[in-house]
Amino acid sequence: MKSQQRSRRRGVILTPQGLQKLQDAKSQSESNENFDKHYTREALGFRMGLDPDTVAKVFACEIGVDRQTLNYCFQAFKLQLEPNDYQLANPDINPQEDNRKIPNRIDWGEAPDVSLFYGRTEELATLKHWILAESTPEQPIPCRLITLLGMGGIGKTWLSVKLAQQLHNQFEFVIWRSLLPAPSVNDLLADLISVLSDGKETDLPESFNHRISRLIHYLQHHRCLLVLDGADRFLQECAATEITCRNCIWLHHTTVGEYCELFRRVGEATHQSCLILTSRIKSHEIAPLEGNTTPVRVFSLQGLQVTDIQELLKTKGTFRGTPDDWNRLIESYAGNPHILNRIAITIQRLFDGSITEFLKQKVTLFGTILNDLDPEFEHLSDVAKATIQCMVLDRQPISFSQLRTKMPSSVSSQELLETLELLQGRSWIDAKSGLFSLQPMMIEYVKSFIIDEKIAKFQPNAFLDQEHQRQVAS
Repeated sequence: MKSQQRSRRRGVILTPQGLQKLQDAKSQSESNENFDKHYTREALGFRMGLDPDTVAKVFACEIGVDRQTLNYCFQAFKLQLEPNDYQLANPDINPQEDNRKIPNRIDWGEAPDVSLFYGRTEELATLKHWILAESTPEQPIPCRLITLLGMGGIGKTWLSVKLAQQLHNQFEFVIWRSLLPAPSVNDLLADLISVLSDGKETDLPESFNHRISRLIHYLQHHRCLLVLDGADRFLQECAATEITCRNCIWLHHTTVGEYCELFRRVGEATHQSCLILTSRIKSHEIAPLEGNTTPVRVFSLQGLQVTDIQELLKTKGTFRGTPDDWNRLIESYAGNPHILNRIAITIQRLFDGSITEFLKQKVTLFGTILNDLDPEFEHLSDVAKATIQCMVLDRQPISFSQLRTKMPSSVSSQELLETLELLQGRSWIDAKSGLFSLQPMMIEYVKSFIIDEKIAKFQPNAFLDQEHQRQVAS
């Protein structure tokens, strides 16, 4: 009986090295065997011969499981579980030492309530590993700057709050701030330094460079987790300015340039803290610092899986649809929880919760969803808009050389390359195996412009003739 109890004892979790090994194998399998689509927990459970909830526990690395469970997970991807791939979930702790935790200061600012948070188990596990992991060959030092990248509504803000909530005991200071009101750099730095100094440092130098130095001083002497939500505007204007005026010496003397300088210096400096940015676009300023094993990284956030969306929409009511209906619905909106929340209201009010009936209407974008995309689209250059048109017309993933031949002769290869980088950074296009394709929702959005004859607004070269417009509209 005792041996039977021992065999059921669940007491090990993956080490950061073991988790990385399993995630790498899973990603490679998704790319080679699943058309670059993420496995659902159900699919992983079927492959591993485990319950989906158990799979979630394995990737979360918080609740112990038995070693045989980890064996099943590794064997599913033809991996060998080695002793340094796992550790005890709850090693013996000296109660006296455990009570001597450093008191921490938490300032949530206007962080949203994330009590209705679903999914993101693997994402949270990966980010925790990046931030907390001890030095390994795969990750020499923990991350000190992470950009959570993704399209609007994908869940970057909520993930940043949830991550900070789960990590707050590991830091002396946790500060969450929104950049959407666009505070000046000096005001933001004064706010952060005030919190980090417990209100003692108020007589700050006027120079933003000196204030950045003071911030880095605190990041070096204290373990701090800072989250700046909504860095889009500053990163966007930095990128635009850099591309249109590479030789302008005034770039870093503007408010926007000062933010880019702040992010760059925090990424470059050696310290024991971590700054997390959420953004819809990548930063050109800190891109040279980024890498797979460097302390500055980008985490591209994808949509939620079917089961997570189903749990989320239960808060809206009861929905009816076949598994294929659910998959089609979620794929149409790239698993975007914010947009799917809005769609759910329409399905409830107009179709009595029937996903099948809603899909029959073949109307993907309408109302406020279109309104949300309009400002993003209007900020794109004429070259970016023409590039998107080409991709809509081609209908299939397209290579750079193919796209180049379809673009107006006035557009140089350099301009096209920079445009593709910006579009990918905005999550408007996907790049896989050297081929570029538009997100399904973006295709429908561009079609709506063509049908409404709004396309002329961004066609200085009359790139699309009427026949092409009819092709897209059909």
